Amino acid sequence: MMTKSIVLTILMGMLNFYQCAYAGKLGRLFTTPEERAALNAERSKPPIPLVTKIEKKPEPPPPPPPLYITFNGLVKRNNGPPVVWINESNELKQEGFTVELDKMTGITVPIYLSKAKRRIWLKPGQTINTLELDSVKWIER
Repeated sequence: MMTKSIVLTILMGMLNFYQCAYAGKLGRLFTTPEERAALNAERSKPPIPLVTKIEKKPEPPPPPPPLYITFNGLVKRNNGPPVVWINESNELKQEGFTVELDKMTGITVPIYLSKAKRRIWLKPGQTINTLELDSVKWIER
């Protein structure tokens, strides 16, 4: 036990000596009057802007929907989201409209027309003419 305390005391003394030996390399802690004058001159200049103005370009208008939107089919699953086919595609976001599965009721699917900012509801087998949004027709086979 005594040897541990002696070794520890010697190590602490060596560390103290090491710090004193290399303290001269730290340099000046304070600046000279000339350096202080230069720093004050820099401080008195107007600040440099950090961020330049970024001009936002206006967003292009959304594309028009296709002339006809047809609800081709639907597969409802017990585990997982349903799959719908609109205009022969199962993509939920198509040019001019978006299929909103989260707002689906039964087998009726809402479709949001981005340019008209209007929602239409279709059942499987129905087609709508987007120029006449009030007329929903069944597909003739």
